[in-house]
Amino acid sequence: MNKRLYVAYGSNLNIRQMKYRCPDAKLYGTGVIEDYALQFKGQPHGAFATIAPKEGAFVPVAVWEISKQNEQALDRYEGYPSHYFKQNVSVQLDGEEVDAMVYIMNLKMNFGLPSPYYYGTVYEGYNDCGLDTDVLDKAVMESAGQFYAAHRQQELQQTLFDMEDKDDFVYEPEDYDEYEPDEDEQAMDESDPFYFSEGMHL
Repeated sequence: MNKRLYVAYGSNLNIRQMKYRCPDAKLYGTGVIEDYALQFKGQPHGAFATIAPKEGAFVPVAVWEISKQNEQALDRYEGYPSHYFKQNVSVQLDGEEVDAMVYIMNLKMNFGLPSPYYYGTVYEGYNDCGLDTDVLDKAVMESAGQFYAAHRQQELQQTLFDMEDKDDFVYEPEDYDEYEPDEDEQAMDESDPFYFSEGMHL
């Protein structure tokens, strides 16, 4: 049976999940992919993990030894080839560099926020493999920042678009009726001695 090395960086770090999905997969080791960053993309509030090139960054990973049957199960889970594609990457293990297959999300997908359940599954996997969860939390925060920044930009563009279609910005002064004196008010005659007076002084 042919074996292949597969790199996990998201929910498939989770030992319990991998045991269910790929019962005969074996943990080969843990390490990092250099010059890549962990990101969360997909649905706005149901994003999944992916990786993208970023100089100077790194992604903590687990390397699994999988069978052809395991790979087929992973293909179905990852939505290959429409949602994720495959490529080989170099992984730095303890004193060893290996080439392994990794799933990367469709590059057209936007940033989003992982669901609490999905985040919890990945977090548990980080602990299973002894990886630094600070990297995970930083990726969630940075992806959230990208998501909200894009959302604000969309709202601004929509506002400007709506403004172009409205005539609300043409100032039209209110119509004021000419002043008419009260019935109790008496019109004064200029011949009245008090007409130009400031009133009676005592």
